[in-house]
Amino acid sequence: MKVVFTILFFIFLFGYIFRMLLPYMMRRFMKRMEKKINEQFNNANTANRKQAKREGQIMIKQTDKKEKKVDKNIGDYIDFEEEK
Repeated sequence: MKVVFTILFFIFLFGYIFRMLLPYMMRRFMKRMEKKINEQFNNANTANRKQAKREGQIMIKQTDKKEKKVDKNIGDYIDFEEEK
């Protein structure tokens, strides 16, 4: 019987301590998450500012012309005529 009371005492003691520490642990966890989110947001804003252009500025991006993969000698050209 003494062992059962000892076990129950420690269960309640750990439960009480855990309830007291839970708000501090949650607060610390939330601050870490807030810091991580703010860092990601700031990194995204920094990248956007670098890419942002001034008003009136024109940017031209040249693209490479892709060559056709099909040989020009393959296939026939068919000229269709409309009939009424």
